Amino acid sequence: MAEFQGRTLALLIQAVDGEILRLRALPDERTLPEDEKRLVAFENLADELADAYEVARETESSLPFYERLVQTRG
Repeated sequence: MAEFQGRTLALLIQAVDGEILRLRALPDERTLPEDEKRLVAFENLADELADAYEVARETESSLPFYERLVQTRG
């Protein structure tokens, strides 16, 4: 994965989190098979970004905790 600055990662995390929330909120009757695949892909990306963000926090102590950036987790 390419290296990003912590603030950039924070924005990416929030954008991915928003898409996860949107996909989870789709009513069953409006959900398409590709929506489920997209949700899984975004959840996997969220995991990767969380790991990268924790590494960035080790060097950029001014970054907020990951949990403060997302609504879909802890």
